[in-house]
Amino acid sequence: MYCIKDGLELKSSKTSGHPSMRCQKCDGVWLTDKTMHAIEDTVFDESLVKGQMQYGTQLTDHSCPHCGEFMNRFRYRGHNLEIESCPNDAGFWLDNGEDRKIKEVMKERAKGLNRSVGAQHQWHSLRRNSSRSSLVERLKRFLGWH
Repeated sequence: MYCIKDGLELKSSKTSGHPSMRCQKCDGVWLTDKTMHAIEDTVFDESLVKGQMQYGTQLTDHSCPHCGEFMNRFRYRGHNLEIESCPNDAGFWLDNGEDRKIKEVMKERAKGLNRSVGAQHQWHSLRRNSSRSSLVERLKRFLGWH
């Protein structure tokens, strides 16, 4: 496999503790789909739904190191982070440091989803309690205990 930026041969490496192929010149990395999800999962609770990954996909003029076809560039999970992917879903190209940005996006996404889940639980609890309270108040009035 060769770097999509400068054509140098990629070397086996680790990115965020997971297997990857790295360019010695530009520090870009090739990640398989499995590795990409493993990196996300280091900061994202697996009980939450990750949602769509690719937004605003467009073809690039870079050839995929895996299949040789033109890669797709997309906004990662709708954020202001553009990365490239294999058109045949074999993997992703990350420029230097983008693995850290992916983890930051996933941390923020997890916080937002946890806030949403917490708010839903509070809302349902409030609704249940207010329903019970209303029923009790009605019973008291009905029985004249008010």
